Amino acid sequence: MLLHYIQLISETRYVSKTAGLNSAPPYTSWATACDSLQKCFDYCNSGDTVYVDRGIYRETIYVHDKDLTIIGVDTDECILDGTGLNGKVNRYTMCWFKKTNVTLNNLTLKFKRVDDFDYYYAAIFEEGFTNIYNCIIDSTGTGLGLLYTSNVRNTIIRNADWAIKIGASFDPEFEIENNYFYILSLRSYPCGINAGMGGGSFKITNNIMIKDSEQRKYYGVNIFTNKKVEIKNNLFCRFNIAIAVATYHNAVNDTTLIYNNTITNCTATGIVFGNAPTVCEIRNNIIAHCAIHGITSNTDPVKVDYNTFYDIGSTIYNNITPGEHDILANPMFNNDTIATLNGSYDYRLQKYSPAIDSGDPNILDVDGTRSDMGVYGGPLGITYNYQDLPPKRITGLAGEYDDFENIVKLHWNSCESADVKYYNIYKDVNPNFTIDSTKIIAVTTKPMFNDSLNKGTLKVYYKVTAVDSIGYESSPSTEISVTITENEEVEITENYTYELYQNYPNPFNPCTTISYSLKDPGEVRVKLYTITGELIKTIIEGIKNKGYNETKIDLSTYSSGIYLYRLEVTGAGKLPVFNDLKKMVFVK
Repeated sequence: MLLHYIQLISETRYVSKTAGLNSAPPYTSWATACDSLQKCFDYCNSGDTVYVDRGIYRETIYVHDKDLTIIGVDTDECILDGTGLNGKVNRYTMCWFKKTNVTLNNLTLKFKRVDDFDYYYAAIFEEGFTNIYNCIIDSTGTGLGLLYTSNVRNTIIRNADWAIKIGASFDPEFEIENNYFYILSLRSYPCGINAGMGGGSFKITNNIMIKDSEQRKYYGVNIFTNKKVEIKNNLFCRFNIAIAVATYHNAVNDTTLIYNNTITNCTATGIVFGNAPTVCEIRNNIIAHCAIHGITSNTDPVKVDYNTFYDIGSTIYNNITPGEHDILANPMFNNDTIATLNGSYDYRLQKYSPAIDSGDPNILDVDGTRSDMGVYGGPLGITYNYQDLPPKRITGLAGEYDDFENIVKLHWNSCESADVKYYNIYKDVNPNFTIDSTKIIAVTTKPMFNDSLNKGTLKVYYKVTAVDSIGYESSPSTEISVTITENEEVEITENYTYELYQNYPNPFNPCTTISYSLKDPGEVRVKLYTITGELIKTIIEGIKNKGYNETKIDLSTYSSGIYLYRLEVTGAGKLPVFNDLKKMVFVK
């Protein structure tokens, strides 16, 4: 019995193309790594973690009744390519996970169709909890088939007919957040997320979904369920209908919330809702350039208000009572053009847009002001300046302790922005604290400040921001900590965490700075992508020390548009410790 227990303890195993003749079970080091994903998975026990080295793995996968965490060391260079191979369950599915709780992280899956059959899948996940993080799904009929509770985040699905197909029957929960889908019009009904089979609750937030043309019209998101649905802060372009939500007849239904989406260039209607008498709230959206309707419904309880409509071909509202505070006007995007592959579109709002500070007053933007309409507004949006850029992030925060006067002498580099009016100094007793007005201890016009400590203080933390002449505030500096020991010795250190910061300036032309901080030294890769996830180049690759780092890039030879940049950090033992992805806007 004891031996059986020991055998089932979870292990960390490795897959690599470089182990060669040294490859041997149990594959618990890079030196003895397995040369095949399937061979390693077959050997694994439930609960094991598998790290995958760089390389192209030409195989298909089937995993049954064991839980696995599978992590690549490099998103773009850990590639599972099953193009032209037959799947192990059926020839059209490259990866099939059944009765398996599985996490995929930092991997690229490629499975290009080689015939006219519609239902190719890069991966199907059946009867198990699924997490897909920081992956790229490329050249496939359908990216992901999800049948149970799933989280999909920071993932790029490109050149697919369907990004995600969901067929649920046990009321699972689906969270699809911060992904980028580029949909081709090769299939009869191309779709971003298709959950038309019914079942489950949905939280779909901060995604970009773009279709390549107006051919073969279908949905951005299509959901049929009686559970709660949240569709917030997404960008949809060139679908027939951007959002379609239907609920069961004669059932107890939850609420549907459709907030802060930007919908453009639909060949029919922006939002369609129907079937059963559930409450549906549609607020803070911008719907522009739709050929027929803005919003249509056959359900009375739909509550529509605080939306902006522009250039709607037929009628804005179909079978819906107009919202009292809706706006019928040009939203004034920075670059109002059709979103395409490597396009120059920019759906941020110009300074005098009527959609600024005009959303539902009960919904606030990230900066605490009344919400803007559209994809960048609301609590899931981003903070940006409509014309003047906010001050640059403070660097060089440091301090010295004066034990005679019991004060900490803080100082930092002067902000490079020309119109900085003053600096806010924040203090808290908790590490990694979030700045707010209750934590401001002082305002100063000089890049220095002396803080008197209360007697008995053991540890405090500081951050500094810059505020310009019209009240815009920078992101906070790196946090520093002040520790006073029992022997009254003082240690002042920078309290670094892993973090990828928003580039500055943003939008920019043609240069911008990408900055990040590292908790510990590690191998760093900063990569630049097109909006559809095509790798343009690796900006940084090498070992970096802990702390704050930055690099300046020049995109003068590139087209205007939205680009993506990713930070990947690998720590000791070639194990990934951090991965994040952000957007930047280049406007010539």
